[in-house]
Amino acid sequence: GREKERIVSEVSLLLENEEAYDKMKKVVNPYGDGKASERIATILEAYLS
Repeated sequence: GREKERIVSEVSLLLENEEAYDKMKKVVNPYGDGKASERIATILEAYLS
């Protein structure tokens, strides 16, 4: 984002407010779990062996 003031405000809130941080960290990542490359490598390894 390009809204510097809003970014600083939100980061400050997360750093200073444990309840807000706990709520934020439970949000599901819309881009997956970060393990797609591991799954692809496993599938390719099985396919090529």
